[in-house]
Amino acid sequence: MTATAATADTSLLRRFGIGDAHCHPQDDAEDCARRLLALAAPHVAVMGTRLGDWGEVEALAAAAPHKVIPCFGVHPWFAHRHALRPEQAAAPAALLDAPSNGRDSPDRHPQLLAALGPGGDMAVAAPEEWLPRLRELLARHPHALVGEFGLDRAAVVPGTRLQPGWEHQLALTEAHLRLAAELGRPVSMHCVQGYGHLQVGAGGRAGGWDMLRRLGPAGCPPKIMLHSYGGSVDLIKGFTKMPGGLGERIYFSFSDVINGRKPGQREKLLERLAAVPAGRLLLESDQNSPAGIDSGLVDILGAVAEARGVSVDAAAEAAAATFRDFFDSCLSAMPTAAAAGAAGGDLGEAGQQGGGSG
Repeated sequence: MTATAATADTSLLRRFGIGDAHCHPQDDAEDCARRLLALAAPHVAVMGTRLGDWGEVEALAAAAPHKVIPCFGVHPWFAHRHALRPEQAAAPAALLDAPSNGRDSPDRHPQLLAALGPGGDMAVAAPEEWLPRLRELLARHPHALVGEFGLDRAAVVPGTRLQPGWEHQLALTEAHLRLAAELGRPVSMHCVQGYGHLQVGAGGRAGGWDMLRRLGPAGCPPKIMLHSYGGSVDLIKGFTKMPGGLGERIYFSFSDVINGRKPGQREKLLERLAAVPAGRLLLESDQNSPAGIDSGLVDILGAVAEARGVSVDAAAEAAAATFRDFFDSCLSAMPTAAAAGAAGGDLGEAGQQGGGSG
């Protein structure tokens, strides 16, 4: 890290108002709300990943209404546990893809199929179970995002070589996009080895490719965050030049934990950070615990300053402005800390005194 980047610290998060655009603190449930309120980051977008954790996200939003932006969606890691047709819930093997090398198949995992089947401890949620619940939550929380959802070619069902079905992932992604467009909600999208299915430029392929162009402005959400963006610099240019105003809706979010920690990643991260247009660059921690949120934001903020050749203060000011722009519809509907009630105010005040984790 450069000397300029090294001056970043958690006080910048509070001073400039830099929120976390994407995280999963509900995975570390013990005293989670109080720990979130103690963060320097003024807002956190808490991403639901499946029917089973949406209630936890909603509870955090109720406990910290001025801090938590609730988000509800089906992560591709859990795509095979959310059916779009009733027959899929009854026959879960149809939601799983076997590897092309033939080294695994659903019928080799009878215990998994039993767990996913009707009455199992991981029973596939029928569409009439989870889709109305998703709509209900979004209606009850008009400031909520749709997310996290998307595509993941590398996802593997634990304990197997099976993958959540690719065609099913594509269908789920389109369903989320259409729902968010209908309700006018921003989205947070996961994408691993699947960016070409979102946009491939003019003359794109058939069969699930070029989804955003095919849906067009009317079928796409008002704002689209590509979280922990791992595509190429050329794809950044392609996304931002999409026709019909679609390109103006695309934002790119980055986290140190996903984009910068592995050997050899740093150089590519800096290239991507430098390539994102001004006003489209969001910061996230992508942490699964409140403990890593402040420090994760500070780490990626330092990388932004380094990549764009600016001071940390300048990078912080720009990051805060982009956060406010992307989450404008959310922030305008959220109470202030003072208005969140006596209990919320006391917790928030204690959190401000406690500082961040970085």
